Amino acid sequence: MTYQELHKAVASKQFAPVYLVYGEEDLLAEECMHAIIENAVEAGARGFNLDIMYGSKADAQEAISHASSFPMMSERRVVVVKEFEKLATTEAARELLSGYFKKPLESTVMVLLSGNADFRKKPFTDLKKSAELIECKPLYDNQVPDWVEARIKKLGKSISPEASRLLQAYVGNSLRAIQSEIEKLFIFIGDKKQIEVEDVAGVVGETKGYTVFELQNAVGKRDISLSMQILERMLELGESPQLMIVMLTRFFSQMYKLSELKQRRATEQLIASELGIRPFFVKQYVAFSANFSNEHIEQNFRALLDADVTLKSTSRDQRLVMDLLIYSLVKGTAQLELMSA
Repeated sequence: MTYQELHKAVASKQFAPVYLVYGEEDLLAEECMHAIIENAVEAGARGFNLDIMYGSKADAQEAISHASSFPMMSERRVVVVKEFEKLATTEAARELLSGYFKKPLESTVMVLLSGNADFRKKPFTDLKKSAELIECKPLYDNQVPDWVEARIKKLGKSISPEASRLLQAYVGNSLRAIQSEIEKLFIFIGDKKQIEVEDVAGVVGETKGYTVFELQNAVGKRDISLSMQILERMLELGESPQLMIVMLTRFFSQMYKLSELKQRRATEQLIASELGIRPFFVKQYVAFSANFSNEHIEQNFRALLDADVTLKSTSRDQRLVMDLLIYSLVKGTAQLELMSA
């Protein structure tokens, strides 16, 4: 059973007598546990019908005793054992647990949480046969942005795809760490409905001591010295060159669009809406746009594409590629010429 399937099943009041929730992604495991508890036992009855223990502190006899007890004034009781792998450390404990798993009490929902399940050994071999297994493994890189967007949507707001990717780039793939930053973002944006890249940079980037927008703004000012200084710092801190390219491509797309909006004498509100930025950034972006002709912007698109292809298809030193790219973006020198130099 997958993480998603478990949530659907328990929401429909379909429960297995024993669940083994295992894997490295502890936030997903914890949410599985909470979903079972919330759907299996009403809040007012949990004082009598919910037991949570740790395998490092309890023993197998205690766990089986709770699981074998009938519920009080409720249809079910839930018994949770965290650190389950530490509960079954003796042969006697393993045999006792295996005996219960073969014939569990139907009115009890037993939830076993394990960060290290070894299915070559008892009692995990028995659980594989008789329990519902839910593996909570870390998400792949390409799955994290979708998880972020779904999580924020569930909480009543939305996040732009670029902001979602930037959040992942700053925090990594730890869902618990991402969740912590999401909570900070919700406080920061207040009543605003959508999280944008500027919000992520302001909240998450500042705590890291750098932000891709520092680089963007230095390039926007055509300040080659500051741009190179910021680039060097970001590379030293392990910032992704691909992320820089994505965000700088977005920036020059905004510059190109802004050129057209200026010709149409668009209002600041319309500019902010069209560029996807906050109104107080409009004057700054207008100042940046004065530094780049359409020809320069088009040339920068080619330079960004060349750098992206070079990083993905060759073993050329990343630092050199990015140095040449930033120089090209600021000075307007063709990236292809620099690459072949």
